[in-house]
Amino acid sequence: VAGPTSPNGCHVSEVEIDPQTGAVAVVAYSSVNDVGRVVNPMIVRGQLDGGAVQGIGQALHEQVVYDRETGQLVTGSLMDYCAPRADDVPSFRHELDLSSPCLNNPLGVKGGGEIGTIGAVPSVVNAVADALAHSGRADQARSLQMPLTASKVWQLLQATS
Repeated sequence: VAGPTSPNGCHVSEVEIDPQTGAVAVVAYSSVNDVGRVVNPMIVRGQLDGGAVQGIGQALHEQVVYDRETGQLVTGSLMDYCAPRADDVPSFRHELDLSSPCLNNPLGVKGGGEIGTIGAVPSVVNAVADALAHSGRADQARSLQMPLTASKVWQLLQATS
């Protein structure tokens, strides 16, 4: 049997929003992941951690900016382009579901390198939307556009005043 070996997962984030600054902090992150048979759990968990950090960065920090007049890249270095740091992420809790080995390869493994990133982005953005909705700002939650930088979130919070 040939075909894809796609993993599946569920990723959940808990965030806190500072109403004074708009800064979003991811305070808890959990996931359950169907990655087939796991040959080396430490490597898979490392891939999930790294992918989740990358996804959190995409959701909250990373933005490519070009000059409107010249098309020149403005965010061409880490001095201008905000990437996530270790203090931007909580300890992760990843569970591995081994009950469904892949039937398309002899090892029963599924690709797991991107599942952390793919799960993190909507998990974090939806957590921010949920936080806004629960604080009576559901209309602002519909206006979210990544990256959810502190200034963007602060502007949304001011729109309700």
